[in-house]
Amino acid sequence: MKNLLNNFKKLFALCMVALVLVALVGCGGNKPDGGKDPGGKDPKQNENELFWDADGNGTPDWQEKEITLRYATWQYNNPEAVTIDTLLIDEFMKKYPNIHVEMQIVGEDTEWETNLLALMETEDLPDVFLVNRLENILSYNILADLTDFFNHDEDADYIFESVRDLGIYKGKRYVVPTFIYPEIWLVNKDLLAECNIEAPGYDWTWDQMESIAKAVYNARGTVHTIGIYGSDQYYFELPKIMKMATDSEAGSKWLGYGYDGTKFNFDDDAYIRAVSKLETALAEGWLVNQLDEETLMEYYGSVSDPRYSGQVAIWRQPSWEFKDHAADLQFEWDVYPGPSGVTGGNTDIAGVSNLCENKAAAYQLLKWMSFGQDGMITRYALYDQYGDELYVSANNYPYPVVDYGINGAGVNEIWDNIPYTQTADGYGAPEFVESLRNGAIKANKEVIGWDAAENTFKEYIYQIVMEGAQYTALYPTIQEAADLALKQKREAVDSMVGQ
Repeated sequence: MKNLLNNFKKLFALCMVALVLVALVGCGGNKPDGGKDPGGKDPKQNENELFWDADGNGTPDWQEKEITLRYATWQYNNPEAVTIDTLLIDEFMKKYPNIHVEMQIVGEDTEWETNLLALMETEDLPDVFLVNRLENILSYNILADLTDFFNHDEDADYIFESVRDLGIYKGKRYVVPTFIYPEIWLVNKDLLAECNIEAPGYDWTWDQMESIAKAVYNARGTVHTIGIYGSDQYYFELPKIMKMATDSEAGSKWLGYGYDGTKFNFDDDAYIRAVSKLETALAEGWLVNQLDEETLMEYYGSVSDPRYSGQVAIWRQPSWEFKDHAADLQFEWDVYPGPSGVTGGNTDIAGVSNLCENKAAAYQLLKWMSFGQDGMITRYALYDQYGDELYVSANNYPYPVVDYGINGAGVNEIWDNIPYTQTADGYGAPEFVESLRNGAIKANKEVIGWDAAENTFKEYIYQIVMEGAQYTALYPTIQEAADLALKQKREAVDSMVGQ
């Protein structure tokens, strides 16, 4: 009797929805508020609500039955570890008590894809999981098509434009961006002070950064003090900055290595000028790409990394690497966003198993663990609550791929609560938002053929950085080789997906 009553209620609700839709269609162009219905909702909002709540009873369909999901990440393989993921999942289950989520241990990064493919053979895949390389698993039909879920998710509109379209293959979305792991910039403030140089603000420019590096080198060059250590930023972020200066629309679309969504632009004038600046910096000595152990002993009497021993004024480094050294530094330092408002970084991506029986619920878990506002706010509250208790491998300073703006109290609940400021003020600088929003992102996990083109490019850039070759003589060959590598990889994936 109870089931019959429930069925009648659902049927009645469906009829009411149908009548409302008919009424809306009948009203035609007479709707107030620029096409909104009398309730103040636009047609897209109505469509989105009906997508998740087909019976129109006010409760999303994925919340109306008992569901079990499994979640997997490569960041640890100890099921007993207390991590931000396990804590977040506990909170997800409190918010949605009809869903039970289990952590599934698949393996660590190096064995991730191999183990996923093995689980596919036994149809034992996790329902929601991180994806190491889209190109490596796309042809195995592991990933669900998330296009409809994403397109009917209003929160997806808040994802940064620079990463929103990543993870799409031939018109279908298979993964979503989760977090950006930035290439932070470090400034040795003690070294600057010794040279009577004022520390820059977080809105510093590329020219300002170079001026500081040169000034430190000129003041202390006789003791082998280094202005800038490392060169990747000159062919990763700087081409985008230079492109934006001459063509803001085209430049804003560039990711790392001048990738514009279709090709890598190694032959663009902006790229040529960026690498030319690198050649000048190397020749003048204030930029050092790296030092071998023999040179380190000659200069400093130790093989210790010169960045951490206080010999370097400025350097750029992945946040997940620097975290292992921050506590040991014996000088005052701070974290900065990238100069001229462009911070590079890696994005992680995640998807839903094609074998999952409850894909709508799985998408909600995926969203909670990545870009969803409620999940993000909960994540940072948990960081604040548990702090050092968390398993450190799962805390690699991930930054959001979204900005939901400020609430009614004038607070940006996500970006005003970045939990890393206890390590350095710069981690929470407002400039970080814009620098990541417009950043040069390394999209090798999402873009098919990225690795092939990048590896080809690096074979040639080595000749410039280490052997003194000139980019102007090499770039036509580099562009041709990168285009070919990209084309061949995509053709290989296309042939496998088409089988």
